[in-house]
Amino acid sequence: MNQGQHAGCDLLVISPHTDDAEIGLGGTLRLLADQGRRVWALDLTRGELGTNATPDERWAEAAAAATILGLAGRAQLELPDGFIDPGDREQVAPVVAVLRRLRPRWVVTAPDPVRHPDHQATPALVEKAVFMARLQEWQPELGPVQLWDGGEALPAATARWSVEARFAVSGDHDQPALLFDVGAVWAAKVEALACYASQFGRNAGQTSTMINDPSFLGKIERRARTWGRLAGVELAEAWSSRAVPVATDLPRGRWAG
Repeated sequence: MNQGQHAGCDLLVISPHTDDAEIGLGGTLRLLADQGRRVWALDLTRGELGTNATPDERWAEAAAAATILGLAGRAQLELPDGFIDPGDREQVAPVVAVLRRLRPRWVVTAPDPVRHPDHQATPALVEKAVFMARLQEWQPELGPVQLWDGGEALPAATARWSVEARFAVSGDHDQPALLFDVGAVWAAKVEALACYASQFGRNAGQTSTMINDPSFLGKIERRARTWGRLAGVELAEAWSSRAVPVATDLPRGRWAG
């Protein structure tokens, strides 16, 4: 750890928008929370360019989903929706500030980095922030942040923090580094996704989008079944990483199907 400092949470999932964490790894978040892991979510933007619902309405949905998933806390920054830029110092700064407050062991980005430009840019922005969080000579301010009132407060910052491992939710054609068996908690993921009625519902007055097409949630389940077949379980969620894990003992859990 860093000069006597201890991890503040086990896992931090960083996503550009509310609902991205639930889409990408909602099952894993509930699975880890059920095992006593302290899991936080950080949403980078308020989703102000979303087709349906206001940022406040979407935040209320995110709060309900956080309760279902058993999150220890959830925070939302005010980076510009649609314009996430890993080369922008002012966007990296608040992410570094959050990392130094939460002191996560592991960080994962969600959802998989395809289609939406913010989804594509977020892994690179987080990679930059994880590196910069180690450099004590840069002490950026946190700036505006909204906290879920059902979770914990942000603790005081340490001068620097080194994340132990960084992952991203796997795309369909990626080679996963980790597969999580989420069959036992799949119902909780579905319930959390249902909190986002403004995004996945197609009621009167809502504009049709790709994600409120009735087939979208079915695609999420089919992906989980595909990863599950690879793992030898019914349903799984997959993470990717460029790093190779280093082992000092056999894992306590089952290694493979």
